[in-house]
Amino acid sequence: MIVVDTDVIIDFFRGISPAADVFAELISSDKAAMTAISVFELYAGIEGAKRLRQIETLVQEITVLPLNVIEAAMGGRIYTQLKSRGKLIGTHDILIAAICIANDLPLYTKNIAHFSEIKDIRLLSPSEILPSRET
Repeated sequence: MIVVDTDVIIDFFRGISPAADVFAELISSDKAAMTAISVFELYAGIEGAKRLRQIETLVQEITVLPLNVIEAAMGGRIYTQLKSRGKLIGTHDILIAAICIANDLPLYTKNIAHFSEIKDIRLLSPSEILPSRET
């Protein structure tokens, strides 16, 4: 299973490659997951009935990983570590990373700069997910 970040999901809805293609392949092979934080981000930015239907369908089709006590505590530790190094990133990204780390799952994101500041997160590129494609 691979956790897909919100930015990739938005590209999927917009049909922007390579993110859209990679995510579609993950969905069809039943390897896609997203976090409850991404669900929040998608609904918070929603505009229009079509997009609402897309989000509702997606949330029913793939695994949504929750933010529980373990993940929240891990997120707090990540926040503290980043802040002490002067490398603080957005809270949503910290919580997404914490959910990935707590569940020992990699993250597919376009936002490598932010997530690479987090210790122990495994980030995947499109070519690592679909090695047969040049992306």
